[in-house]
Amino acid sequence: MAWDFKSACLNFSTGDQKSDDGKSFWTKKISTFLPGLHFDFHQHGNFSASATIAPLGSAILLSKHVDPHTVIRAKNLIIRDHIDDFCLLYIVCGAAVISCNNGATTIGLKPGQWILKNSAVEYLLRFESETEAKVLILPKSWLASRTPCAEEMALKDVCDKNGWGRALACVMAELNPETVHQLPLPPGEIVNQISALLTLTAGWQEAPALRTGPRATLRRLRQAMRDRLHDPALTPSDFAAQQGISKRTLHALFAAAGTSFSKDLISMRLEYARSLLTTPGFQNKSIAEISRYAGFTNSGHFSRRFLAAYGVAPSIYSRARQRP
Repeated sequence: MAWDFKSACLNFSTGDQKSDDGKSFWTKKISTFLPGLHFDFHQHGNFSASATIAPLGSAILLSKHVDPHTVIRAKNLIIRDHIDDFCLLYIVCGAAVISCNNGATTIGLKPGQWILKNSAVEYLLRFESETEAKVLILPKSWLASRTPCAEEMALKDVCDKNGWGRALACVMAELNPETVHQLPLPPGEIVNQISALLTLTAGWQEAPALRTGPRATLRRLRQAMRDRLHDPALTPSDFAAQQGISKRTLHALFAAAGTSFSKDLISMRLEYARSLLTTPGFQNKSIAEISRYAGFTNSGHFSRRFLAAYGVAPSIYSRARQRP
């Protein structure tokens, strides 16, 4: 979903809406960020809810306080909307129950617990009491390139499986839309760490088929590229040699995925630079310095690429996002 770069944070609430108006208001607002859902409100009186939303790298972070109600992701909505996201749901306080497989699987969520939802899978989520929760909306293509077992983890009770799952719960507890722009790390780096914790929570044993083969190799190569994206001397030949494959194999792997080494590297560098532009510790850095940190040797070339990718010059993007 495209995010309006001019808005660092968005708030909305049912406020003084009348009972039916509040319910329709909430349905309309939430559907802007989480489309393809049906809402069933338990009570006949007023429904109270509020939300705060902010971008977090490639993801969107949503914090909400809601009265009891049910959220349904039904098959007809999946077919109609073709939404391609994962959602990491974390319960701050209150309680929720999520069921899938026509009710065959039911998982209760208590404060401090999380679950990963797949928009391509049917589920019924019931908030049983007044609840505060956080939702991290993750594009499926983005997450799949970093967490190979995301689909296997979806709607599974893995939060308390090991220490990694509990570490992820601690990270979600600390994240808030109002303060993410003040964190000392670029937003993109924070989301990358969350994807890493998801992978560690699942463990490789749950996805043995993904350890080998072209898809796994491409994922490994992309991670190695992210580790070296700041190096302006990174070339396909040197990178292939470092990874123990031929240059021809390197290009073939990317071509099979409908992309190229150079295209992916530019995208990674731009994403990293965009994160730096909104990180407090880099606010005093010039555009030329930011471009060098991201591996660009020419700030003019960087600015043109940034404008083409995001529709705005990096200097304007930085100033807009730093406004109070």
